[in-house]
Amino acid sequence: MLQLARALQRIGAEVHVLSLNPRKQRADVEAARRALAPVTLEAIDIDTGRHVRAALRSVPMGVPQVVARFYSPAFAQRLAEILRETAFDVVIIESPSLLPYVRTIREASSALVVLRALNVEFRIWEQLARNARNPVRRAALHVVARSLRRYELAQLNACDAVVPITADDGRDFRALGCERPMHVLPGGVQPLDLAEGPDPRAIYFLGSLDYRPNQEAALWIARELLPRLARRAPEATLHLGGSNGPRRLREQLVAAGVSVIDDVPDAAAFARPMGIMIAPLFAGGGMRIKILEAMALGKPVVSTSLGAAGIDVTQGSNILLADDAETFGDAVAALVRDPLRARQLGAAGRRLVEERYDATALTRELLAFLEELLQSREIDRRHRA
Repeated sequence: MLQLARALQRIGAEVHVLSLNPRKQRADVEAARRALAPVTLEAIDIDTGRHVRAALRSVPMGVPQVVARFYSPAFAQRLAEILRETAFDVVIIESPSLLPYVRTIREASSALVVLRALNVEFRIWEQLARNARNPVRRAALHVVARSLRRYELAQLNACDAVVPITADDGRDFRALGCERPMHVLPGGVQPLDLAEGPDPRAIYFLGSLDYRPNQEAALWIARELLPRLARRAPEATLHLGGSNGPRRLREQLVAAGVSVIDDVPDAAAFARPMGIMIAPLFAGGGMRIKILEAMALGKPVVSTSLGAAGIDVTQGSNILLADDAETFGDAVAALVRDPLRARQLGAAGRRLVEERYDATALTRELLAFLEELLQSREIDRRHRA
């Protein structure tokens, strides 16, 4: 979202960001404004952890509880005020969780409403349910997945266009019944200055620990990967940067020997001294921007196939892919023992980012798509007149 807002501004668009600011991920709004300038940023505080309130609100709203958690009357009011104050051409909403605000947008503005879909949300919950070992948890996750599926299918054509992050997600949306214009916008990044003298033994994972797929990945690192590395590359160290993790999870990670850094303010600064990035993800959709960010820094990446989904990588050339603990451990240990190979892999990943995932180039294509939609709508209006 940050890369998209900055890139839109760089190529001449006027951008206004209105964001929820959840209590569990409470951001320093003034610092965020400085980082985004000259993009305008406003943020409305919300407590997405109030499940009772969300449950009560979900019934009259006709939305799943996990979506109702992200509805704020104060946010809806401010959204309407902004839209009435300024004649925006396009309103981009991020994720199905914000679909309940489409009605507010329609009432206050004639702007095109575009859903930027970072994944097909209910697919993630289906994966989590399949992976769950506890039968009670598995049943509960299936309930959430079914409610999200019904909701997402009902909302497929609620917006004027859909912008999925991967071609696979785009095909999934079409198969599910989406008839709206669609433009695939991969995650983009800006190539960064390479770090000098990273520690080839330092391995890192980065991700918010209140996100279930990241929680599963973190526990897998502690239980499956770390013991194997202790045997094959005992000099390796594991560092996890993740905010909002449950205390029990953090305690389990630390007890296993994982260095846990809470609330990483700058992902690039956290990653620079590290030698290898890992993404052992077994649930999730869309695209992992953190892999592209690691590649932009020239970091070698070891990932599961699902973790690297949506990125046009080549096994053994610009990434190492492994889907079980044995091969994953072997791949990471091999890079720790062979720093030259690690540097070559990292350099190839950086070239991939420069050639195919430059944020500015990708955003130009999005802007052309939006301008075409606006022109088509204007032509339709003239014909009706």
